[in-house]
Amino acid sequence: MSTYSDTKIKESMDSDKLIQDGDLSQIGPACYELRMGNVYYDLTEGDMQLKVTKSSGVLIKPGHRVVLITKESLLIPEDVIARVTSKGSLFSIGLSPVSTYADPGFAGNLGIVTQNMSDKYIIIPMGESIAKIDFSTLSEKSETPYKGQHGYQTKIWPIKHQLQKTYDEISQDPRVGSELEEAYKILPAATTKIIKELRKKQKLIHWSIFAALVINTVAIASLSSKLLEPINSIILNIISTVILGVFMYIIDRKE
Repeated sequence: MSTYSDTKIKESMDSDKLIQDGDLSQIGPACYELRMGNVYYDLTEGDMQLKVTKSSGVLIKPGHRVVLITKESLLIPEDVIARVTSKGSLFSIGLSPVSTYADPGFAGNLGIVTQNMSDKYIIIPMGESIAKIDFSTLSEKSETPYKGQHGYQTKIWPIKHQLQKTYDEISQDPRVGSELEEAYKILPAATTKIIKELRKKQKLIHWSIFAALVINTVAIASLSSKLLEPINSIILNIISTVILGVFMYIIDRKE
C-alpha cells in the first residue's frame, strides 16, 4: 500500500479524477484539504438540511453535533482508500476530532461529523478548510466496492434513530441511576458541586417555609378570641403544611 504524493493528487485532479470541484492550492505534501460546502445538518436539532451562505457560514452551537458537507465531490477508484482526519486548527477551538474514511468506489460529497465541545458558538465560513484527506493504493481492486448512497442530494445517510433512547425508555436498566445522577455525571465536577450546594440551600428554604407555616398556625390560634376561628385556622394550616411536607419528601426521594 502506498500513499499518494502531492504530485499524484495533482495529476489525478488535472485528469478530472479523484477530486471534483477542487482547488489545486488545497493540496498538501501528501493530502488534500477539504473545504466547507454550502449545506450542513444540525443533528442536535433534527435532520433538516441547512443552507450556508458566504455571509452566514455554518453555525455550530455549544454541545451541538453537526454533519459538514464538503464542497468537493470525491471519485474514489476501486483500488484506492481515502482517510479523513481533523484539522488541528478546528480541534483547537473545540470541535471534536474527525477520523473516518471513504471506501473504494465511493462517489459524491463527503459528510464529516463533528461536535462543538466548547462553550462558545463556532462559525465556519463557506470554503473554509475543515478536514484533511489522503489516498492510498490497495494491493488490488476491491471485490465489493462502495455501492451505497452517493452524496447528499436526496438526504444524508440513514441515521439510526432507533439506537437513541430517552431517559424514560431506559430508566429501569440497572446500569442507569436517577435522571439527576446521570446529569451530574456529564457535568464538570465544579459545576456539579455548585448545583448540589444550591439544591441544599433550596431545601433549607423550603423547610423554613414549612416551619413558618406551623408557627403562623400556632400564633393565629393563640391570638384569636373565638374558639371556632383558631380551630378552623389550625386545621387549614395543618393540611397545607402536611401537603408541603409530603411534596418535599417526594422531591428528596427522587434525588
